[in-house]
Amino acid sequence: MSFSAPHVLRHLLLAGAAALCVTGGAAAQSNSQQQPAAGSGLILPGAVQPQQPQGGPAAGTIGGPAAGTIGQPQQQQPQARPAAQGPAAGTVGAAAQGAPTARPAAVAPPKPAKPGVPKGEWQVGPQVFSDGTFKMCGASVEYDNNLHLILLRNPADRTQMVLGIPGAQMPTGQRAPIKMSIDGKINREVAAVVSQPNALAIGLGDDAELLKGLTTGSVLTIEVPGDTASFQLKGTTKAMNDLTACVKGGKDGTLKLPAPTEPAIAPTLAKLLVDAGLSSARAIPIDKIPPQQRPGDYAWQIGDKVLGAVRSFPMGEAAGDFTKVGDTYMEQLKKSCEGTYTPAMGAIEKVPAYQLRSGSVSCDSNGNKIHVAIVMQLIELPKQAGQEQAIRVLNVFSHEATDAEKAQADSASAGILKVLKEKGKEPLTAPQAAPAAKAN
Repeated sequence: MSFSAPHVLRHLLLAGAAALCVTGGAAAQSNSQQQPAAGSGLILPGAVQPQQPQGGPAAGTIGGPAAGTIGQPQQQQPQARPAAQGPAAGTVGAAAQGAPTARPAAVAPPKPAKPGVPKGEWQVGPQVFSDGTFKMCGASVEYDNNLHLILLRNPADRTQMVLGIPGAQMPTGQRAPIKMSIDGKINREVAAVVSQPNALAIGLGDDAELLKGLTTGSVLTIEVPGDTASFQLKGTTKAMNDLTACVKGGKDGTLKLPAPTEPAIAPTLAKLLVDAGLSSARAIPIDKIPPQQRPGDYAWQIGDKVLGAVRSFPMGEAAGDFTKVGDTYMEQLKKSCEGTYTPAMGAIEKVPAYQLRSGSVSCDSNGNKIHVAIVMQLIELPKQAGQEQAIRVLNVFSHEATDAEKAQADSASAGILKVLKEKGKEPLTAPQAAPAAKAN
C-alpha cells in the first residue's frame, strides 16, 4: 500500500531537520522519481520479512545508520592533512567543521607534477535501489596518485563525476567551487558538494562539449581551493560508451542487475522498533526521495496515516546543552507552521547512557491539524585523546499524523521512549582510539 499523506510529510519535520543538519547531495540522486511506496515489513532476521513490491521503489537509504540508535556513535576522526596531489581534505567530528582554509587568491594553486595514470581498466556496472530496481550506472577507475574518478549516469541521462579521495574526512554537505579543464581547451567552473567524507560530487549535467571532451581529450585537470589534481583520460571513450549501454539496458530491463545490499532499515534499528511494539510497521524506502525531502535517515509507516522517522545530527559543543539544542529544534518547527503552533514537550530525563526528552507539537492550519510525537535522545561521550571535541549526537524519533490518528502516534512514541530508557541503564563505553597505521 502506498503511503499517501503529503500534507503530513510536507512541513514540520523537514524544517527542523534543515536547522540542525548539513544536507549533502547524494551522488546522481537528482533523477525525478515519484514518491515511493512503503515496504511491506521491517528487514530484521527472525522478524517480519518484507515482500518485494512489484516494480516498486527502493527500500534503502543513502548514508549510514542513525548514530546512537543502532550502536555507539562513530569516533571522531582527527583532522586529515591534504595529500600534495589531491584536493584538500576537510575535517569530521561532533560538528561539521568549516571548509579547509584556502590559500590567498594571489597565490596560484600548485600544479601537479604529472597527470595520474589509471592503475587498471575502467569498471562499468549498474547500481540498484535496495528493492532491486535499477538506479544508475557507474564507471570507476583508480589512479596511481591514490585518487579515484567515478562517472555516474542515471535513467534521465544526467551525468555526474565523483572525485574519490581515500582517507579524507570532509564535512558532508559542504559545497566548494571547482574548476575543470580538459587539455586547457575546455574550461568550466562548476559547483561540487561533499557527498561523502571522502568524495566530491561534481554535476556535469548535459554539457555535451564537456562530456565529449572526456572521451576525446588527453588530460583532465580538477582544481579546488588550494589544490590541483590531473588525470590521464585513458580508456574514457570505451568507459563512456559502456556507461551509455549500461543505462539503456537498465531502462529497457535487459540488463542483469546485482542483488541489493542496503536494507530499508538497519537491523538493530528494526529491532528497536520491534521491541517498542511496532513490529507491524512497514519500512518506507526513501532512497528515491531527494535528500532535502526525506522525513529522516530512516522512515516507517504505521497503519495508513502515521509516519515514523529517525534523524541524527552531530552536535558541536557550540550548540549548547540539551535544553538549548532541543529548544533550537522546536523553534525551527514553529517557523514551519503556517497556523497555530502548540508545543508540549516534557522535562529532560537522564539515564546513565544518555539524556532523553519527549513530548509533542501540533500545527493547526485552517482546520488541518498535524500532530507530531517526538522523542529526543542526546548521546555524549567524553573527549578522548586526539579528539578536538567530545562526541555528541542528537537523535530525533518522530511519529507524525493527522489529529485523528494522534493517539496512535503518541503510543508509538511512548514505546520508543520505554525501550530507550531500558537500553540506557548502562553507561556507554567510549570508543577506543584507532591504532596508528604502520609505515610501509
